[in-house]
Amino acid sequence: MLQIVEMRVPAVVEDGSATSVILDCDYVLRSADKKSELVVQWYFQNGSSPVYQWIPGKRPQDLGVLKGRLNLDYRASNDPHKRHRALEILKPTYELSGVYRCKVATVEEEAVAARTMIIY
Repeated sequence: MLQIVEMRVPAVVEDGSATSVILDCDYVLRSADKKSELVVQWYFQNGSSPVYQWIPGKRPQDLGVLKGRLNLDYRASNDPHKRHRALEILKPTYELSGVYRCKVATVEEEAVAARTMIIY
């Protein structure tokens, strides 16, 4: 069973105080899922389009409001199925306050979690 086991998002960040923040979405995969197409996507607010997408074996993509605001080389894990599961947002500012949703999906199932980050 695909399951998100922990989602770490800083609850509060002072605008201009951090060079970057990490938003992490850790999950467990069955061995059968490791052979399946895996997609990790992050969404901002109630948007229906992802602001980040990673498919193992491909380079992560920054999209929408996070385009040009992420360190796409950040690695959350050495596990090839979890390597780019997290976001490193560079120089977070107040307009990035809001709800972040992480969606991890395979062909057969998906898991979603959400957390709020306030930047003041």
